[in-house]
Amino acid sequence: MLKPVFMAMRSEAEEALMDRRFGFRLVRTEPFEVWRNDTRLVILSGIGLVNSSMAFAWAAKEFEFESAFNVGAAGATDIARDGLEYGGVYAVAKVACMEPYNDREFALAENGKTLATSSRPVVSYEDRKKAARLGELVDMEGYAFAAAAELFGKKLEMVKIVTDFSSECVISENILKLRHKLARLDNIWI
Repeated sequence: MLKPVFMAMRSEAEEALMDRRFGFRLVRTEPFEVWRNDTRLVILSGIGLVNSSMAFAWAAKEFEFESAFNVGAAGATDIARDGLEYGGVYAVAKVACMEPYNDREFALAENGKTLATSSRPVVSYEDRKKAARLGELVDMEGYAFAAAAELFGKKLEMVKIVTDFSSECVISENILKLRHKLARLDNIWI
């Protein structure tokens, strides 16, 4: 049984997808880009809560699987206080949401960081303070993946790399600089 790896953007997955050790090949381009090897499906959801929930729901109907990964970029809500580092790769234990009417918290693992999810980029100091009340990390997809996984009765593991740590950084450039670290996580890809 193949295990899906959900990622928001191809730029996050590119290095792993092109690494010959993992043997990925493109198998679908619509409604989501899907890559596959002998043990994994990499499903590129697109950015945001809606895209992630739709990608997970589509995959749950399209493929048979018991558990999945969500791997990708995240911001640090307070890099100094929480002991996080730029380029650090962290397991996620809990996921919460910054948006109104999404007040559930999902437990994914016993150990790891807590992830806050927002429907829009969290760049201002004020937004980072709000996110920090919920978790050490912040992204735009994790909560939707966790909610969809629970709805479809699937186990979800989440791993995030800190690419965003201040309002001055350029997230897309940092993802390109750091995606090699994600490609080194062999247990994700094989």
